[in-house]
Amino acid sequence: MKIGFLSSLNPDDINQWSGTLYFIFNTLKKDHQVEWIGGDITDKARVYLWNLSGLSIGAFNMEESAEKFGILLSAQIEKEAYDVVIVFEKFFGAYLDTTVPVVFIGDTTFLQFQHYLTNASETFLKFSEELDRKMLHNADLVIYSSEWAKQSAINDYKLPAEKIAVVEFGANLWDIPTHIPAVDLKDKECRMLFIGKRWKKKGGDKLYETYKILQSENYPCSLTIIGSTPDEFDRTDANLTIIPYLDKSDPADVERIQSILAAAHILVLPTVFDCYGIVFCEASAYGIPSLASDVGGVHQVVRNGKNGFLMPPDASASEYAEMIKKIYDDKESYLLLRNKSRKEFETRLDWKVWLTKINVLLEKLLSDYAENPRLSMSDSFYIPTYVINLPERTDRRAHIEEQFNGRDEFELIWVDACRNVKGTIGLWHSIRKAILIASERDDDVMIICEDDHYFTEHYEKGNFITHVTEAYKQGAQLLIGGIGGFGSAFPVAPSRYWVDWYWSNQFLIIYKSAYQTILDYQFKDNDTADGVLSALFPNKMAIHPLISRQKNFGYSDVTSHNQNSPQSIENYFNVSNARLTQIRDAYTYFYPPTVF
Repeated sequence: MKIGFLSSLNPDDINQWSGTLYFIFNTLKKDHQVEWIGGDITDKARVYLWNLSGLSIGAFNMEESAEKFGILLSAQIEKEAYDVVIVFEKFFGAYLDTTVPVVFIGDTTFLQFQHYLTNASETFLKFSEELDRKMLHNADLVIYSSEWAKQSAINDYKLPAEKIAVVEFGANLWDIPTHIPAVDLKDKECRMLFIGKRWKKKGGDKLYETYKILQSENYPCSLTIIGSTPDEFDRTDANLTIIPYLDKSDPADVERIQSILAAAHILVLPTVFDCYGIVFCEASAYGIPSLASDVGGVHQVVRNGKNGFLMPPDASASEYAEMIKKIYDDKESYLLLRNKSRKEFETRLDWKVWLTKINVLLEKLLSDYAENPRLSMSDSFYIPTYVINLPERTDRRAHIEEQFNGRDEFELIWVDACRNVKGTIGLWHSIRKAILIASERDDDVMIICEDDHYFTEHYEKGNFITHVTEAYKQGAQLLIGGIGGFGSAFPVAPSRYWVDWYWSNQFLIIYKSAYQTILDYQFKDNDTADGVLSALFPNKMAIHPLISRQKNFGYSDVTSHNQNSPQSIENYFNVSNARLTQIRDAYTYFYPPTVF
């Protein structure tokens, strides 16, 4: 199965997202062809987020930015023909518009998480909740690591239960021991372990108080802290080991983590909040029972009496101390708990188990979509395209039919060209004729297509529709698919330019706001359609790279110059394309995209 893996973070970096992103990505690669969608496409998206003033992403609000990321990423997904796309970041996935099934994998909903955010603005909170909602409803399958998260999606976001699956994450360790380390029943010292980056959020203060209570009772114990440093601690305490940081990408640090896990007796984490808790999976892999707060999604990982025990969120340090003694002092029960902990790892908390369950879900998803394909919003999007053609020019009609064959985004409407001894007048009347039909049909947008138009290799359905919709939002009256000449140009998006004047109407998008102005204009003998449209409408835009050019049939309806110089039409388009490229390069040099 070919999987697109959508993430702005590098999934091969084991230090991202506590290593979970790395293990999901590399576990999937064992059975599938998985490609990271990020890096280059993310950089392109940053460039894409420009506004009319040429400002960077900061000029856009968050929703506009998310929409534009969705547009760019959707085009990339369609191009690569993935079987399925897996999304982790709601900011990138909420506005995906693709025919490829979309799977969202997460460990919480925003409504569950927002209570633990500090200093967040109301604007951010509102946007994030709506983004969460859009992502969940846009996904074809939502996979959470806990029932806790699933219930929030059902109750808070009204997501159908059948759309959600729960699959536990695994232990973020490659070298899992084949069996749990042996424990000496005569060992009186209880070796406690704490792993967490955020000391207070993970309940570090309560743990340290627990440790001090045990020490005051002369209970034989030690405490190893990995990832954090207590605000205040006894630096002379030989039974207290503090390791502020260990890097899982460093073999020496990995070896140290493994040796600590092999020697530990109990993982204690009185966390204030946790969406899941990968450390509990890692402890279970080594047969280490966990003692944790029953908050968030922790109860999905830690099962009472199986791989540890859950404490009430408001349990005191004294209660933790008593539970630790109860667990460890009965050595036979403790050894049984270690074996049960390992079994929980082998049956639920191993990435191998995760992969098996995920494969079943993905196969079912693809089977369902073979019968009921996912529809892109753009699948139902089509633009009335008025093709101007003289009936006797059957060669040109055949040419146009070939150009639009298989392109359902266009509704071809044939318009018999108006005849006039002067080609410029005939073309104008033909344009008016098409616009009258569009007005009667109440078309919001239309395309004037001359029968010598042909698509270049740069045409792509998703990008084209994006140009049409985005240019409309920017107030464009005309959008030019292929420009043969222009005066000045200014970028309004990385691949779209405002122009002061232009020529070439072989593929011209006209918005409804321009219809009546064109119909009212009194065309003169010395006018040209390009010149009149340039003068009538101040907001004209051109697409670059060009998606349309003119095929040279050996003659021109409008000017005698072109039929006397067969290569001149192609040269005009080449020059225009080169000029727009220079403008783009100069603009990006002086106004480089900022880091998002």
